[in-house]
Amino acid sequence: MPGIYSKDKFDLAGFSVGIVSKKKILGKKKVRNNDVVLAIPSNGIHSNGYSLVRSILKKNKVSNALKKEIIKPTKIYSKEILNLTKNNLINSSAHITGGGLVENLLRSIPDNLNLNIDLSKVKTTKIFKWLKSKDISDQEMMKTFNCGIGFCLVAPKKNIYKIKKFFSKKYMPYEIGHISNKGKKIDISNNIKW
Repeated sequence: MPGIYSKDKFDLAGFSVGIVSKKKILGKKKVRNNDVVLAIPSNGIHSNGYSLVRSILKKNKVSNALKKEIIKPTKIYSKEILNLTKNNLINSSAHITGGGLVENLLRSIPDNLNLNIDLSKVKTTKIFKWLKSKDISDQEMMKTFNCGIGFCLVAPKKNIYKIKKFFSKKYMPYEIGHISNKGKKIDISNNIKW
């Protein structure tokens, strides 16, 4: 974390661990051909890319509204995801963190299936549009930031309506792609509309 640590300083970090029944574990094995990929909106940067954000802030003025966007705490989706798993509505999921959309989703699908994403369906927010305007390439935006997607679900298409019942309007999942058994391992179409 460049720019954070200085001489004679240290970092204290914590974590939590839980247990889950083998029957309830989400994973690659449950993913099927024609499953849909649903994006759950993020509420901001979600703790990723702050070294890049700080370097941009050093060179640019930012409004108070955007300052508030930058320091928003990360949205945690555990309540919603637990409800979805309890009701057997999803086959897999991916937290969109460091590495971005594609890298994190690939970990959630089996090797014999393919990931198809339509980037034009991604709903970006002001903070990501502002960051993009500071000469950051699309590739860097996709790898470093969540670009407005905090979490993804892989689920049967027939479950979309039931899945949406567990989310507030602000975090309503929307379709950005699907799983297939033909074509390229990763098929990314179109571009994010900044």
